[in-house]
Amino acid sequence: MTERNKKTPYWNWISAALALAGVIVFIFATFGPPASSSGFVSTVKGFLQIVAPGYAESKEHYRMIPGPGSWLMAFVLGMAIGGFLAGRTFKMPVRDVPEVWEKRFGPSKIRRYSAAFIGGFLILFGSRLAGGCTLGLFISGSTQLAISGLYFGAVIFGVAMLTSRIVYGKTGKEET
Repeated sequence: MTERNKKTPYWNWISAALALAGVIVFIFATFGPPASSSGFVSTVKGFLQIVAPGYAESKEHYRMIPGPGSWLMAFVLGMAIGGFLAGRTFKMPVRDVPEVWEKRFGPSKIRRYSAAFIGGFLILFGSRLAGGCTLGLFISGSTQLAISGLYFGAVIFGVAMLTSRIVYGKTGKEET
């Protein structure tokens, strides 16, 4: 049996799509505004309002963002809880260093974590530089059929495929 014919332990795409739609509907119904993952910034705002209220009030960026307890923080907590539950209910053991990474870069956890941190930092920097949140644009925008959200989704998937090819090369493909 080839690798392609093996049953994958991942969720069926229809189940995953329905679960994501359920999360989005829940967030819209309970908190109102569209989803985003800028909860960290709302937490920082809440902290600054306590230790440096004048500074938080003087920055337009912090005035625009809701404080702690808003849907932003609930969404971030939901992602953490969902990731934890998914990791615990996954049929295969979760590896700190995925096989495809190990084939290309070796088994070092420090190298893997460093690359993940740098990648996450670049995404955060880019989204804040653009004045928004990439997740909010894609998930909320595409669910509302906004052209910008659909366009961004297509671009982000295209760039992700190109980046994975550059980073991993052909290590993920079967050798013939």
